[in-house]
Amino acid sequence: MNPAAFRWKAILPLCFLFFSHSLLVAQTTQTQWVRGRVVDDVTRFPIEDATIAVLGTGLPSARSDKDGYFKLNIPLGRYSLLVTHTGYETGTAADVLVTAGKEEQLVIPLTEKTTVLEAVVVQAKSGQAMNNEMVAVSGTVFNPADTRRFAGSIGDPARMISAMAGVANASDGRNDIVVRGNSPLGLLWQVEGVTIANPNHYGSLASTGGPVSILNANSLAKSDFIAGAFPAQYGNALGGVFDLRLRNGNSEKTEAVGEIGFAGFEAGIEGPFSRRSKASYLVNYRYSTVGLLQAVGFNVGTGSSIPEYQDINFKIHIPLSAKNTLSAWGMGGPSKIDFLGNEADTTKNQNLYGAENTNIFSRFFTGIAGLNLETHFGRKTFGKLSIGINRATEKGLADSISEQTREAFRTGESRFKTSRYEVAYTLAHKFSARSSLLSGVTATAFQYQLFDKRIYGNYESETIQIDENTNTALLQAFSQLKHRFTERLTFTAGLHYQQLTLNGSRAVEPRASLQYDLPGRQTISVAYGDHAQMQSPVVYFKRSYINGQPVYTNRQLGFTRSRQMVLSYANQLASSLRLRAEAYYQKLSHVPVTRYPSGFSMLNEGAGFGILLKDSLVNKGTGANYGVDLTLEKSFSRYYYFLITGSLFQSRYKGSDGVERNTTFNNNYIANILTGKDFRLEGDQHIFSVSLRMTVMGGRYVSPVDAAASASGRGTTYDEDRNPYSIKQAPYYRADLKFGGRRNFKRSTLEGGVDLRNITNRQNLFVQLYDRKTQKVVNQYQPGILVVPYFRFTF
Repeated sequence: MNPAAFRWKAILPLCFLFFSHSLLVAQTTQTQWVRGRVVDDVTRFPIEDATIAVLGTGLPSARSDKDGYFKLNIPLGRYSLLVTHTGYETGTAADVLVTAGKEEQLVIPLTEKTTVLEAVVVQAKSGQAMNNEMVAVSGTVFNPADTRRFAGSIGDPARMISAMAGVANASDGRNDIVVRGNSPLGLLWQVEGVTIANPNHYGSLASTGGPVSILNANSLAKSDFIAGAFPAQYGNALGGVFDLRLRNGNSEKTEAVGEIGFAGFEAGIEGPFSRRSKASYLVNYRYSTVGLLQAVGFNVGTGSSIPEYQDINFKIHIPLSAKNTLSAWGMGGPSKIDFLGNEADTTKNQNLYGAENTNIFSRFFTGIAGLNLETHFGRKTFGKLSIGINRATEKGLADSISEQTREAFRTGESRFKTSRYEVAYTLAHKFSARSSLLSGVTATAFQYQLFDKRIYGNYESETIQIDENTNTALLQAFSQLKHRFTERLTFTAGLHYQQLTLNGSRAVEPRASLQYDLPGRQTISVAYGDHAQMQSPVVYFKRSYINGQPVYTNRQLGFTRSRQMVLSYANQLASSLRLRAEAYYQKLSHVPVTRYPSGFSMLNEGAGFGILLKDSLVNKGTGANYGVDLTLEKSFSRYYYFLITGSLFQSRYKGSDGVERNTTFNNNYIANILTGKDFRLEGDQHIFSVSLRMTVMGGRYVSPVDAAASASGRGTTYDEDRNPYSIKQAPYYRADLKFGGRRNFKRSTLEGGVDLRNITNRQNLFVQLYDRKTQKVVNQYQPGILVVPYFRFTF
């Protein structure tokens, strides 16, 4: 049977049954609880007696109690909430989805006015405020529900965020985040105030991305993504920040979720420990479904190899008293895959990572856990203690297969185990409605057990590239002041300091921003940021040999440095329509390059499972990223939404040979159109939805294949010293389409549909490889059309 025909025959009847049944069943109008808390945006202190209204309806409003909590019982549908309080600016919670199967829980921060008026002036603002009130430019609010709504996101936060201006994924098979021409290694991941290394299955030590995210959208809360010139509290990053929050479980009612999609089979439960307290738990577990998708003919880019993984996400939230709250959380799980050369089907272009003449055996494990203690020292001061543990193991074996006998010979072995222990404390103090100060310290201890060797001639000889068992630490401190001269003019200034104990590297990084609200709901902002980042541990511990003795020529490498300037303009064209334009310039310095003249630069690494290991590196390379980002966004209203983003940019670098070149991340342009509409089948009780995403961007720059070196070696060799990144790939294009539906029962909700990735079956080039059998360079393409059914049941 034709695999494509089988896919559609298996999926379409299920979708038809789902949608047709929704049309036939009638129900009376249902309601659901929306609960939340109103807090001060600086001190997180609860705000009593705030009014919470449902915009555009005649529904009754609610008032927050002495602890800031409120409850609304409203009909099913999508709403925006308006929150007002004397002495505070108006706050909003936009696009709140109310379903029968789950109570919605919100946290709504309000900003204190610099002048208190006699009466409250109500003016609705579109969208939601960022969690970090210090962010002035390049900030985007991340809503976890969008990972299910947006076509092509397949429930992955990193894939969803690539629709934002200036952001792209490095390839279709992975979720590495490229921000404004920076390597994905320049991105900082944080969860609940704790820095994490790589929140992905098959996530290597030398990368920040992977094929499948460990992060579970069902566990995430509203979070912040920052694309440049970020505030002083964030350190050890060059390109951007993904500051993630985990939501609390329902503290009044037990709820559950069951889900099937690209990421896996999932089951989750949440609820209160006791109805007499606000303590709650939240647990979500997933097991991979990729093997099942392959069994019915889907191409996920791994050929005949079956990825296996599972993960768990949890959070326990316990209010200890009116002043203290304790939270414990965690996420992680194992993953493995084997690429067997003798099982590779060379007639199909379906394996992005394996090859006919090699075996690769990979085992990964990632575990992340944290503890947070939040304390209110009165109404003006708020402290947060964060303790985190992040452990990751990565084991790999590689074989070379004889072309004549098909016998396998061991060629490589690696074992990487990393542990990081982090303690951070931040203290926020509000001097007045005009001025606030945020300060903090972070100590991160690293423990590395790293081993990597290359084997030659069936163990006749071997070269140990890394063999290290050591510890080091990164110490950070920051302080940032925010002052509002008037209701319209806001200034922030901060300083970040970091020091690496491995070699004594230090960096002092000033940050500043100025924001002015123009008449007509317009805002102009400018921000400057000085940033520094340590190198990957595999770079520091790369071995060289002199007279047979190992030496570490990279251990003294200092931080890579970045100076960024961003100019931003925003215009609220209508209540649900917003325009933003940003121009930016980023100067990179102290980039590791080779001592001898070459085109190598560490700025080009980080978009795969490993990095090119070089010894004798020095901090003498430079680079520059500059461009313009445009965003036109209509938030969900009148049952439709759209997001149009465009970026024009340059990403250039210089190696030790002094020649200016394009980085591999220099696409030159990126454009996204994302739109969707809900069709009401029976009021707001049953919904049919359509989402479309189209992405066009310039091709990446790649290095040419060195055919002579590849013919005499064991794999494909690229000319990355003399002619690096001298070939520009063809432009990239992809269109994704998603059909879905939502049906509400009495106390539950069923969602389902089909996510169609790359609906035009476009062949976008992934990589060029040397085929030793034909002695030619061949093209390896990214996955074609991928049909992903999904179902989600909440109750």
